[in-house]
Amino acid sequence: MDKQEFAVIAAALRTYYSRYELLPNEQAMSLWYDSLKDIPAPVLSAALKAWVVTEKWPPTIAELREKADIIVNGERPDWGTGWYEVQDAIRKFGYMQGDKALESMSPITQETVRRIGWQSICESENPETIRAQFRQVYEICRKRSDDDRNLPPELRTMIQNLMGTNTVPQIGGTEL
Repeated sequence: MDKQEFAVIAAALRTYYSRYELLPNEQAMSLWYDSLKDIPAPVLSAALKAWVVTEKWPPTIAELREKADIIVNGERPDWGTGWYEVQDAIRKFGYMQGDKALESMSPITQETVRRIGWQSICESENPETIRAQFRQVYEICRKRSDDDRNLPPELRTMIQNLMGTNTVPQIGGTEL
């Protein structure tokens, strides 16, 4: 998306939410543009329109990125879908074929099962407890995945480069 396309979307945002001081100056416009420029203009426009008809308050950058991601990639499965995958894999592969079971699952479900442990899930004598643990871990994994997926590519690369330096930036003498 170029700056002119963003200016049209920004004008719509300010019009939709005229009671709020949205994008009040060039610096705000520049920061919002920098954070949203990787999203194609038609997708961002659709995300804004979807937000306007479903929410009462103005969107944040993160909320617009999330809506745009859903428009492009569809809704992500919830933990219940992941739990169904696990139950189906238990029926098909059993305790001894954990690798094959993992291959049959979506990435977030796989990560959740790895963290809990395939044997722990299969051997559990308390299905309600293991299901609750699965839900908690799945939601954490999904949040991390969603956050990573919604990062602008330039920012993702910058973070990966910083992480690869083995140098932890410090603020005020305290490690982050």
